[in-house]
Parts: sequence; C-alpha cells; structure tokens
Amino acid sequence: MSIEEFDIVINLDNTKISSAIASKAKGKQKIGFLLNKKGFVQPTSDKANQWLELAAFDDLKRENKKSHQEIMYEILELDFEISEPLIILPNAQIKNAEQLFEKWKFDKNKITIGLNIGVGSKWLSKAWSLRRWKEIITLLKSENYNLLLLGGPEEKNSIKELKKEFGFIVDSGCDNSLLEFSGILNLCDILITADMLALHIGTALKKNIVALFGPTSINEITLYNRGIKLSSLEPCKCFYQKHCREEMSCMEKISAQEVFDAVKKIEKNQK
Repeated sequence: MSIEEFDIVINLDNTKISSAIASKAKGKQKIGFLLNKKGFVQPTSDKANQWLELAAFDDLKRENKKSHQEIMYEILELDFEISEPLIILPNAQIKNAEQLFEKWKFDKNKITIGLNIGVGSKWLSKAWSLRRWKEIITLLKSENYNLLLLGGPEEKNSIKELKKEFGFIVDSGCDNSLLEFSGILNLCDILITADMLALHIGTALKKNIVALFGPTSINEITLYNRGIKLSSLEPCKCFYQKHCREEMSCMEKISAQEVFDAVKKIEKNQK
C-alpha cells in the first residue's frame, strides 16, 4: 500500500489526535502542531507556540487582543488581508427557507430577528438565561419585528416555554439539519446569539449580529464590522470553564436593555 507524500502538511488544531495525524503524514514541510515522541503536542514555530500557550494559560488568553484569524495567519506566515468566512447556500435551501418565511406569515416590511437560545449541553456557562430571553422578547415586541427562535434538541423545553408565554414568536424547530439551520438563519436580518455555532454561521452568511460573550474570549471573534459584541463589565470568574460556579454568571449580567440598544443601533446603521 502506497502512502501519499505532500509538499506541505498544515495542522492548526492543537489537539493530540490532529497533531498525531500531522506527525504521521509524509511531508517536506510541516506547519502548526505535531506530536513528539513523548506524546506531547509540539509547535513548529514561535507563532504556533504562542497559540499553544494561549490554550494552556487563561491569564494569557484574557490578555490576548488578536482575533483567531490573525493568529492563524501568523502561524501560516500569510501577510495579506484576512479573508472573511463564506457560506454559499444551495438554491434549493434558499427556496425552502423562503417558503417557511411565507408559511410563518412573516411581514416582509419588518426586520427579522433570530434569537439563538441554543448552547447545547457541553458548555452551559455560555448560555444567556431564559429570564433574559424573555426580557428581550418583551422589549422587541412582535409589532415591530419578525421574531424567530433558533435552537437545537437540547432547547426543546426552553423553546416550548417561550412559545407558550409569547404566542406570537415563531419556533423554527429543534431538529433541523446543519444545512436547514443555515438556510433558516439566512432569513434573519439581525441575529442575537452567544458564542456558539450560530454565531459563526451568521458571520459566514454576512449577517448583522449581537454577540454575547462570557466565559470565552471576546477578542478572538471578529464580526467584520457587521455587529456588536457585548460582555459583562466584570471579568468572568469561570473563564473557559464549562460550568459556572457563581451565584450570578457573567452572561446573566448582560442585560436585555443592552441587547435591545445594540439591536436599535444596528437597525439605525442599516438605514
């Protein structure tokens, strides 16, 4: 059995599995992260080592001012302008989403706001509380906006509760495929979300985003001048931890009024 040999092997994932694969791959030049003979992840350059240190030490992570893209470009020694992520949806998916827009009887003259309440079950400390979601829905009101709930299987009960309390709000479903979810998100003019998958999909779809940050780095994420990033004035005490130990989380300290003001600011800039 022949094994392909590459000119360059690039691995920007500093996990052991990815680094092991990069180490085993045949290549004249290797960039990023490898696994050494002792089983430890090893950077191939000073820039890669800086990213490895950021992953290991929370104090360095807090102090970092560079975006994830800037750091990756530095590791790759790319000196040109950073490109934006891009998702190109199939025409069939766009059409299906447009049919849902009509089915939901949304008003085309109103701004459509996606409320991504989902954080899954792996990193609950990223979640904005259900209490805060209720407050922002109350502030936004159905008379002014088309309001669309977004979430996954773990959010079924929360969405059911919101739907019961706010009958006018639309539930987009919790069992959509990734492509279906992206098509639905594409209907939104503004997206409100924590630092989750929807944030990155929305960025790639060039959506205006109100992004809520708590236990993860606000500086590593860039919205390409199409959004507003919000976080608590008090630093997170459970930084990069999956569960919050505080009586009131840093996410909870982001008020609904702050989010509402951010929506209005984006809306004003669109005119």
